[in-house]
Amino acid sequence: ITNADLENLSDNDFEVIRNALYNSHVIVLKNQQGVSARAQYELTKRFDPASSTYGHGKTLDVKRSMLHPDLKTVPHQPQVQIIGHGHYDEYEGLKDFTLKHPHHKVFHKTAIPDEDDLNFTRFYRCHIDAALYALSPPKVTTLLAVKVPAGRRQTLRYDDGTGDELDVPLGTTAFVSGQNMYELLSDKDKEFVRAAKVEYAPHPYVWMSKASWDRMASCTSEQRELF
Repeated sequence: ITNADLENLSDNDFEVIRNALYNSHVIVLKNQQGVSARAQYELTKRFDPASSTYGHGKTLDVKRSMLHPDLKTVPHQPQVQIIGHGHYDEYEGLKDFTLKHPHHKVFHKTAIPDEDDLNFTRFYRCHIDAALYALSPPKVTTLLAVKVPAGRRQTLRYDDGTGDELDVPLGTTAFVSGQNMYELLSDKDKEFVRAAKVEYAPHPYVWMSKASWDRMASCTSEQRELF
C-alpha cells in the first residue's frame, strides 16, 4: 500500500488497510519516511481501541528480562519501542543513546564460528505478541523501518540438521503464519491443537533469561530456568 497518510488517516483509508491486513496477514505501507511514533501507535490502536498498553507492560523494567538490553522506550509514546544498532544523537525525544542489535551468540547454546560470522547469520529468536502478564496487547503489531542496513547480504543458517539456508538482507525479520502451520498438520494433530491449552511461565522472558536456545524456536533445558 503506497502513500497512506498515517498522520491524518481517514476512515476510508483505514478500512483499506484493515481489509488488506486481515486478508493477507502481513502488509507493507510504503513511503512512510518520517512518520511519528504517535501516528504509529494510533494506527495500531485503531485495530483494537480497547487496548492501550504495550504487550510486555512494565516488565521491560525488570533487568533480568532477556528483552531489556534490546529495546529503548519512546518517552512520549511508551507503547512504542526502538530496536537497532549504533549511536544516535536524537530520535523521538531520546538523546545521545546507543542501540545494540542482539546477536545469537548471546544465548544460543552453539554459535556460528567466528570466521563465518560476517557472512552467515541465524534467526535470533522467535517472538509472539501474546496475552501475557494479565495484559491484553493490541490485535495488530506494527514495525516501522526508520533506517535499514544497505549493501551486502548474508546467508542465514537454520542449523537444525537439515542443512537449509536462506539468502537474507541485513536485519531480516521473518513472519510466520500460524494459519499455514495449522493447515500443514494432520487431522489428528489439528484435533489435538484445538483441544490443547497453554500455560505460560510467569514472566517468561525473565524465566528463560538464563537458558540457552539450540535454534530459533527451541529452548534447551539445562535446568537454568528460574523456578
